[in-house]
Amino acid sequence: MLSNSKNNESISSMNDTILKDIRDHDKNEICTSSPNTHERTLNSLAHEWSMFDIFEINESEGETQCANNEENETDLQTKVTKQNIVTHSQNMLNETNSHWQDNKAFTQLDPCELKDNILITQRCENYFEKTISTEIVDSMHMPKNEQQDIKLIKRNSDNCSSTIQHKICCLDNQIIKQGTSVHSKNSVNNDTFYGLPNKVKELFLQIKDINSLYQWQDECLNLDAVKNRKNLIYALPTSGGKTLVAEILMLQELICNKRNAIFILPFVAIVQEKVRAMTPIALQLNFLIEEYAASKGTYPPKKRRKKNSIYMCTIEKALSLINSLIEENRLNEIGIIVIDELHLLGESGGRGATLEVLLTKILYVNDNIHIVAMSATIGNLDEIATFLNAELYTGNFRPVEIKEYVKCEENIWLLDFKTEELLTDVKKINYRYSNDAAKIDPDRIGGLVMDVIPENSCLIFCPSRKNCENVALLLCRILFKSLEDYKKVEKENLLNALKTEEGLCPILHKTIKVGVAYHHSGLTSEERRLLEDAFKAGTLCVICCTSTLATGVNLPARRVILISPYVGNQFLNLSRYKQMVGRAGRAGMGNIGESILICKNSELEKVTELLRSKMDDSLSTIHVERDRGIHNLILSAILLRIATTRLELHKIAKKTLLNIQQKRLNVNIKQIVDEILSEFIKASVMTIKRKEKNFDKFKPNVSVVFPSQDISSNDTIKETKGKRILELTNETELELCSLGRAAMKAGINIQCAYTLYQDLKKAQEHLILTDYLHLLYLVTPYDLISQIKIIGIIYYDVVTSLSETQMKTARLLGINEANIGKIRNELLPKDVEPRVIRRFYITLILYDLWSEHAVYAIAEKYEINRGIIQNLLTAVPSFASSVIRFCQELDEFWAFKDLLNMFSKRLSYCCPLELETLMDLPSVKIGRARQLYNAGFKTIQIIAKAQPMDLQNKIPYLSKKTATQIIAAAKLHIVEKLEDLKEETENVLDGVHMNNLTRF
Repeated sequence: MLSNSKNNESISSMNDTILKDIRDHDKNEICTSSPNTHERTLNSLAHEWSMFDIFEINESEGETQCANNEENETDLQTKVTKQNIVTHSQNMLNETNSHWQDNKAFTQLDPCELKDNILITQRCENYFEKTISTEIVDSMHMPKNEQQDIKLIKRNSDNCSSTIQHKICCLDNQIIKQGTSVHSKNSVNNDTFYGLPNKVKELFLQIKDINSLYQWQDECLNLDAVKNRKNLIYALPTSGGKTLVAEILMLQELICNKRNAIFILPFVAIVQEKVRAMTPIALQLNFLIEEYAASKGTYPPKKRRKKNSIYMCTIEKALSLINSLIEENRLNEIGIIVIDELHLLGESGGRGATLEVLLTKILYVNDNIHIVAMSATIGNLDEIATFLNAELYTGNFRPVEIKEYVKCEENIWLLDFKTEELLTDVKKINYRYSNDAAKIDPDRIGGLVMDVIPENSCLIFCPSRKNCENVALLLCRILFKSLEDYKKVEKENLLNALKTEEGLCPILHKTIKVGVAYHHSGLTSEERRLLEDAFKAGTLCVICCTSTLATGVNLPARRVILISPYVGNQFLNLSRYKQMVGRAGRAGMGNIGESILICKNSELEKVTELLRSKMDDSLSTIHVERDRGIHNLILSAILLRIATTRLELHKIAKKTLLNIQQKRLNVNIKQIVDEILSEFIKASVMTIKRKEKNFDKFKPNVSVVFPSQDISSNDTIKETKGKRILELTNETELELCSLGRAAMKAGINIQCAYTLYQDLKKAQEHLILTDYLHLLYLVTPYDLISQIKIIGIIYYDVVTSLSETQMKTARLLGINEANIGKIRNELLPKDVEPRVIRRFYITLILYDLWSEHAVYAIAEKYEINRGIIQNLLTAVPSFASSVIRFCQELDEFWAFKDLLNMFSKRLSYCCPLELETLMDLPSVKIGRARQLYNAGFKTIQIIAKAQPMDLQNKIPYLSKKTATQIIAAAKLHIVEKLEDLKEETENVLDGVHMNNLTRF
């Protein structure tokens, strides 16, 4: 209880913010603000806030001030405003208010409880007297650990019994003070680090700042499944340290077994982050990191005799890599495959189906490859373990405890999953807002954020990209203006660094000043990386993001806020919820993390049902996403000659997750395979393998039957009344026709192959080479057509500004002067296919990129997000490679192969020729490449010889971390090139000794 004594806090009201968060010092009373107080607060602002101008970007400031404001400003100037006092006050309140406990020590209390314990938060930016009574301090703080050495690893000690088939161990989430040395007594050899040289242990300490392992990591690395190379799935919550175990297992394979490793990651950004993180270790331990993401990757990979590699791959690139190794009979070069985010097996949209096809092939072709998979959120682990023939290691360990809350209007509940009630310890949010502030921020997001910043960080998950930007702007208006002085120099450097990339977004220009930013796919990868680094460094305190960040780059925060139980227009599922709240808390930085889910009264019941539900199952989608699923599996199996008969195709289908789940999904896997075979044979995608030449061209009238006998007859094709009947027995051998073979080689689905074939045939007759526009049209990806919305007036303006040479291509496609007029009026011409109109619109965007226009300028011109423009840069080179491989398989398109191959690499960068070499580095994009080149670092060799300080001195706003990553990447690039030359030399000599060669 607070008293009126001098030892209690004395805080004046704030004059520069709408947010009023006041702790009363009047005994047993709530300090209420009168309407006059609210009016004075609003009038003291530099500009007037309203619900209608809150999200305007270009707002004129300093327009509305009342006479009372002058008096307030004069008073403000007489107050103590030293930054150290402000910082101290915020730190003090952050420390006292941020730990929400079960013992009434909550930042806000229900007014009905104030007779016994009054606690109303009050903030002050002008001055703060450090006079809080010992009684209150004790009630505000949670009990602290006696030792908080961030190097000391807290681990689990209690084991519980197995409840899942194949399970090895299950740990609870109890955190204790005991640590495990990385040189564990339980390791494989006391003289080594889990069978690795002690140098690895030293590198983890030097590079990753890790000097000890959690107990579960030590146990996992000493499992019989690991020692005996049995497939393994380990599932723990986010931030439990799963990746470290994977890295150690891959290093064991490279160093001890001398075989390569594949690391499969869900997103391009994560692949690039892992490449940067592992590069210093690769340099020290003499192995290579090869990136297979976006436009990077070689198929098959270069064969190396003396060095091993870790292939860092996205799911799609990993499938292409596996296919190329199977085709070259080199799959035995791979010793281990590690899959991150295994729950993606059940994801719709094609990625889950692609991952299942990939794993099915590995399980069918080579059982000597060690498959290790990890996941934080998955329900049916027993089914997945059966699918992968794997053992399980599960647990609930987190290095930092998370307190989960649900907030509905002014009420907030602590979640207790051990009780039937679930929503417990209800309290009232009592942040003191002015009336206008309450209208702008009815959920009191500003108050929830100010509890923890600026000394701690906060992630705010929003349902959509637009919500991210709006919430960032809202916080810019609500949060204390003194935050602009917190790390002001670092914020200026961040803003300048963003400007040097592709231009600065007006929203970020406004929000970063108070330590707030938004983060979603609409930003370029360079912008996202700069914001992520700034958040990790504490320059940014708040990031408003979409749910994709929960499965993306690791950005832990002190507090996580979900402003809605929706992702887009879909209600949350438990897996997605756990991923997001799992970002709360960080090992070594405090002993607690918090998550707050905000919902409406009408949503509270549904939210409760969500939280009580079981974790979502990962269900097979290969029968739904057929092009990337079961179709791809069957066609590629025949192409790679790993299953060429009906019986063999049934066998490989039985290796799928779908086979295990066919009863619960109400499907028949054998029937599905037979239907697909019949469909493909009728469509001339595949045929029976026979000795006769040119037998792959069927008459259209074909019927396929599946006789019951297992023994094939000598004559499997019969003619009956002009109708062709094909009897397909279990032993009938199949092969792909030319189009099916080309589609599989190109990595595209059959429907896409048909469309591409038609477009190339048409272009053969009237190919326009006076300009690049027609060739760019041929490599514009079909799957982007639905992602970019056409704006008629912009389309019209761009087409009418084309040169006469460029208009020849437009007219050839049917987009002439008459039709472009219809398009301007939002009408689609009847004589042109809609896909052609949409595809050419994307080609025009691509042409601007080809002409080296800035991404920011192009995004403004076409009114689309910069991230979409950059995705186009990523997708086009990949599709161009597919078109080239497609043409290589079809002799009739021999000319396209050479034409497209000439400029496919330039498509990857769309930059001047002199910058292409620099952009081979994983940490360098066009903006950074231009900076390096202008600073004199014109080659990778010059960069490799430099020191981080050399780069920092010549390139403005370049952090030491980024400079170090660029130099390490340059060194590894040179090592890789050197190894390639050595391999080429040995291939040329082919056992011939130099001494035996005659010198001329």
